[in-house]
Amino acid sequence: MSDIELAQWLYEGALALSEGRREEARRLLMQVIERDEQNEQAWLWLSGAVEDPADQQIALENVLAINPNNAAALAGLEWLREHGQHTAATTPQDRSGPWVPPPPYDENEVIEIMCWQCQATLYSVAPFCWQCNAPVHSCNNCAFRDDPRCKPLQGLTNPLAWAAVNECPWWRPVPLR
Repeated sequence: MSDIELAQWLYEGALALSEGRREEARRLLMQVIERDEQNEQAWLWLSGAVEDPADQQIALENVLAINPNNAAALAGLEWLREHGQHTAATTPQDRSGPWVPPPPYDENEVIEIMCWQCQATLYSVAPFCWQCNAPVHSCNNCAFRDDPRCKPLQGLTNPLAWAAVNECPWWRPVPLR
């Protein structure tokens, strides 16, 4: 994979988004990110290509993990906060106090979920997404994704780490709605 090919995908993804072809933009930008997780511009453009505010927030947080001074990402997160663009999981009733682990999870229970990266339908027991190879057992597919209290206890303080496979005992898959 050459830098020229990545740059071409990035350009084509940004162009597709600019022309309103969101699905194509998502696909192209995810190809860039799959090969270069540190591509600040791909994450930034992806934040505009995804529709779910929680996914937009994740993409913008990934930009800031790469470059904490990215003005566009900071402005985007501020806009999401100001306009109440949060999913129910981002505004739980009570986040004060220490993390209280949920009851044990039956790992044999199979739940149909959506891949956080490509939105493919898959099952909670799969190790990786069949379409994009994203790890299933990761913070980004967890019901507690937007609750920051559990992550430091597992050493997952960087949003990029949330996209990786983890062995968190509190992981709970987010079922399809």
